[in-house]
Amino acid sequence: MGKTQRHFQIVQTLRSRKRVTAQQLAETLEVSVRTVYRDIQQLLLSGVPINGEPGTGYWLEAGFDFPPLMFTEEELEALVIGMRLTQQCTDKHLSEAATTLLAKVEHVLPKRLVETLNSSALDVPYPLLNKDVDNIITLLRRAIARKQRVEFAYADEKGQSSERRVRPLELSFWGKVWTLTSWCELRDDFRNFRLDRIDNLELTGQYFLEEPDKSLEAYYRVLQAEGHCKE
Repeated sequence: MGKTQRHFQIVQTLRSRKRVTAQQLAETLEVSVRTVYRDIQQLLLSGVPINGEPGTGYWLEAGFDFPPLMFTEEELEALVIGMRLTQQCTDKHLSEAATTLLAKVEHVLPKRLVETLNSSALDVPYPLLNKDVDNIITLLRRAIARKQRVEFAYADEKGQSSERRVRPLELSFWGKVWTLTSWCELRDDFRNFRLDRIDNLELTGQYFLEEPDKSLEAYYRVLQAEGHCKE
């Protein structure tokens, strides 16, 4: 658990109880008491109104809310709709992260704003993602972050299959399908691939250094110059 997440958890714990000792916080967070003392001090310096002292316990002043969460109603609605789209359009891991984030946001909002969000006229009522590509998205996100080549079999619109080795650059969602923008080493050029036509995707374990003429920025320069994208 990182420091920011610990700080959030400390405040949430203090909000839910009348008084909590440093030892209780240390056991909950699985850190040392010394770390809790240091975190409490940093929260105090950042303006969080924590009362108490070592040995007697800590508590929050009534009515405290995180300043960063004092959004307008439209900002909160945009955030929630964005998280709901993430739940419905991305892989399992990002969907679960969006669910956790929504729970954290709703937990610290005033009741009035929670009711406003729950009655929003904007909703995402069903999954937009083809679940067959769930694992593919997960692997490609990992490969893009690590700059790792991938291999897969790809079927074009005529059903003809070819083996590809590519440098993955970007994932894009088009409302019904996801596509991968990449540098294709078979074609020695940029190519876009529909994820629902990819089969037997594998991370090769071979990493690549970004080259100016094979980068995502170079792809967009080519796209702008040619006025179309290659598939």
